[in-house]
Amino acid sequence: MARTASPWPMISIEEATNTALSFVSPLPPQKMPLGQLQGRVLTEDVVSRETLPAVPTSIVDGYAVDSSDGPGEYPVIATPSRAGGAAASPMSKGSVCYVTTGGPVPEGADAVVMVEDTEKLGDGRVRINKAAQPRGMIREVGSDI
Repeated sequence: MARTASPWPMISIEEATNTALSFVSPLPPQKMPLGQLQGRVLTEDVVSRETLPAVPTSIVDGYAVDSSDGPGEYPVIATPSRAGGAAASPMSKGSVCYVTTGGPVPEGADAVVMVEDTEKLGDGRVRINKAAQPRGMIREVGSDI
């Protein structure tokens, strides 16, 4: 079987793309129900009426701390802060609060130290073995939505 040559000159991909695009124009934006948006591209930002999380929450199981306190031994406030629950009572400087992943960070704390970097000492005290960075291990208000 003999090969035949195209009567048309060879052009680059870029030139072919530009030629094709010269024959089309963008479609105007459309407002559509949410259920019909699959496979579509948004033309503007979607803004939520609510923020998630609504309060700062812990990324890890650990102890909410004031990062300026540094490593050391601290009393644990009695009420832990658990995911889905209310925040524990406000913390005073020089104390810590146990928090679970997703639990609200109590007022007075600006970081969380993961439980792996602590030691329970008994008598309601814990040793924090690692310095916390301000806002460390905290999921900020509105960081999800």
